[in-house]
Amino acid sequence: MDERKFYVVANWKAISGKENIKEMCKLLSVNVLDDNTDVIVGCPFPYLQFVRQLLPERFYLAALNCYKECKGAYTTGEVSPIMLKDVGVSWVLLGHSDRRNALNESDELVAEKAAYALNQGLSVIVCVGEGYDDRSAGNTDSTLANQLSSLNKRIKDWQNVMLVYEPVWALGSGKSARPHNAQSALGFIRKWLENYVSKKMSETVPLLYGGAVTSTNCKALALQPDVDGFLVGNNSTKHDLLQIINTNINDEDKQSVDSGEYLSPYMDITDF
Repeated sequence: MDERKFYVVANWKAISGKENIKEMCKLLSVNVLDDNTDVIVGCPFPYLQFVRQLLPERFYLAALNCYKECKGAYTTGEVSPIMLKDVGVSWVLLGHSDRRNALNESDELVAEKAAYALNQGLSVIVCVGEGYDDRSAGNTDSTLANQLSSLNKRIKDWQNVMLVYEPVWALGSGKSARPHNAQSALGFIRKWLENYVSKKMSETVPLLYGGAVTSTNCKALALQPDVDGFLVGNNSTKHDLLQIINTNINDEDKQSVDSGEYLSPYMDITDF
């Protein structure tokens, strides 16, 4: 199997003001970044075109949502994939836990959005993950399987799909899941893809971890065999983002991780 690429998706959900955006775009543009890492910048709708004008072409642009239709009822106030493509967007983030929880977006709605965006020529980044109740009941795998099955009912071609595992039970704690927790979930997702989509897609669909990724824990997480990159939230608008993008795993790094040098606070279900 060819070595999979590494991805970092910056979720600028909380960024506001053109001056802040200019500062972040300059930070990304003038610093040396790992050529082996694809960087996708996701930002709110009002700033998409502005960011596209500021960032070099090596950076991909993502919207943070889209709708499942382009016209008809319920489209007032919504943004369609066609609109996004028109302003230089190539990716869209869907199913983020913020929207699933606060706006009650169902697995079915997320799948409908993903399928429609793919059909309209966008690539999609879909978040999946389990909450506290499912985690504590030992239902992590079944919850992930349900979310993935909903996607598989709608998506006919997984070639332009990226999946993100979000441990919803740990979000808001300021702590990431332990590396072995991230690996367990992503390993399950990769095996599920092999069993229900195809072996080829299980080897090529990028699997990312999202949840309190920092410059101090990214190397330990990136060492896990099924971690192909990160969805970065709070630290995506900080200098930390550069170090996360430049996460390189080599023998020296592995020894440092094994010795605990890169360890920072993690969250496990036993910590509640």
